[in-house]
Amino acid sequence: MSRRAVQKRLHRPIPSAFQQRPLGKLPIHQQRVSIVDGKGHGPQQLFPSMVHFEMEISKPDDDIDLPKAAALLALHANTKINTVRFVQKELSRLKAGFRAHAEKNVPLAAPLPESCREKALVGALCDFLKADGFEGCSPANYYRAENSLLHSVLSKKRGNPISLALLYHEVGQAGGLCLKGVKFPRHCLLRFGSGDMLGLLDPFSNHVLSRNEVYKLIAHIDPHAANWEPNWDWPAPLPKKVFLKHMASNLQNVYQRDDNTELATRLARYMDLLDEPHLHAYAH
Repeated sequence: MSRRAVQKRLHRPIPSAFQQRPLGKLPIHQQRVSIVDGKGHGPQQLFPSMVHFEMEISKPDDDIDLPKAAALLALHANTKINTVRFVQKELSRLKAGFRAHAEKNVPLAAPLPESCREKALVGALCDFLKADGFEGCSPANYYRAENSLLHSVLSKKRGNPISLALLYHEVGQAGGLCLKGVKFPRHCLLRFGSGDMLGLLDPFSNHVLSRNEVYKLIAHIDPHAANWEPNWDWPAPLPKKVFLKHMASNLQNVYQRDDNTELATRLARYMDLLDEPHLHAYAH
């Protein structure tokens, strides 16, 4: 897609789907950002990052660099920070560290069935990231934007379920883990293994859930879903674009709650790109 086409999209009206959120009535369409003097964060500052963001999410889902896309999404909040460079640097450090940790604690030479090895690697991942200081954000700070901005999560070592799921997925992959995102009611877990050894990792609480814990989690999150039967054999992971849409939706809800029209307006441009029909061919 040409730069001119993206620029036109940058200035077109916000889709009605993003103007009606349950947490408030923020008049996004009435308050556009118009800072173009090179010192703010208006359309001219957002334009380059949006071009790169659209280029990334236009790829087939398997080819999307999810951390890079999440870092580009975070630029709506502050274009003066090189979020991509920071995210890539921190993830490289964590991946190298976990690779060494996994080789030491779950060596390939150890006589373990593959299913048992995967569970051991999940435990090693939890130990490694806990030792590095990562954990779920506190209840008091749960609904803060920084918990959905990947560079902030890596810096403060606190995040919400969806951002921590992204972190665990990327770092775990470096140690040979195949983790797949699973969407629960208002929560995100990571599936690993298969058959009788299939398990669910909760990055937010940093541990593997038992079946009873899954039922309790569902009942705690949504009492109306108490009779919901979790499917322990989901055929497909959450597409990467869906990951990004959840992160963006969390942020938009925060901005609407706080009446932050400016950030809501900037973010809506990215949400518009994620909602493009031509991107859906790879999203399922």
